Amino acid sequence: MRRTRSRRTGWPPPRAGTIDLACPAPTAIPCQFFALTLTGAWEELPSPRPHHNPAAAATDHALTTARNITIGYFATDAIPAAARINTLLGRPTDISHLSVRLVWGQAHLTAPPDVVHAALSHQRHLHELEQRHAEHLRRLDEAHTLRDTLMSDPSLALAYWFASAPQSIDTDTLPRLEALLSTAAAYAPQGQWAPLARLLHTFAHRLTDEAKNHLIDTLAALTDRYGHPDLTTAIQHARKTPEAKTRPQ
Repeated sequence: MRRTRSRRTGWPPPRAGTIDLACPAPTAIPCQFFALTLTGAWEELPSPRPHHNPAAAATDHALTTARNITIGYFATDAIPAAARINTLLGRPTDISHLSVRLVWGQAHLTAPPDVVHAALSHQRHLHELEQRHAEHLRRLDEAHTLRDTLMSDPSLALAYWFASAPQSIDTDTLPRLEALLSTAAAYAPQGQWAPLARLLHTFAHRLTDEAKNHLIDTLAALTDRYGHPDLTTAIQHARKTPEAKTRPQ
């Protein structure tokens, strides 16, 4: 509706008009679009420097508002996206630095079936990725818990090593294991890795060279990881010492 010119200001009669257009609007997935229908009304504000094309300014403002919102929604969320747009466009808004007011605007959004199907597939894929990531974090946490548990008790570490290397078990394993655990129980588990390394070397005397080296290298790597390079050196030296190779059980 046109407003009458104010005789006191001397400005020309303000212009007014409507918005009615249809165009694509982006969704949260690249190359997938809503079908946007946008309607509304605008009016010019009195100004000594009126805008040359107030209809274009009002349309650009309404369209930019709508597209900035739709890009954050999947094609399956046409209704909430339209509600958000209409919440912002449903009240008069003076366009910054321009002598134009958007009196009201209204958007209607739809999405073709193939776009909706693609959005559902994408959301399902995202959910699967989140599930796998959560499972990875759970397994990692379990691994850290297992590591801390094994490091707290040498007997547990030894039992786990045999569980992971069953080929090293023979008919004499149980008696030798019982004797070793009884001896190792006298050591504090917090730092006596070098003496325990010798006990383990004695215990593993009948194992193959490959199995022995694996056990000793594993203990050396653990002591180095937890800040005891001196014990690491002692363990590695024990493997290289001829005395350690010939010491009887």
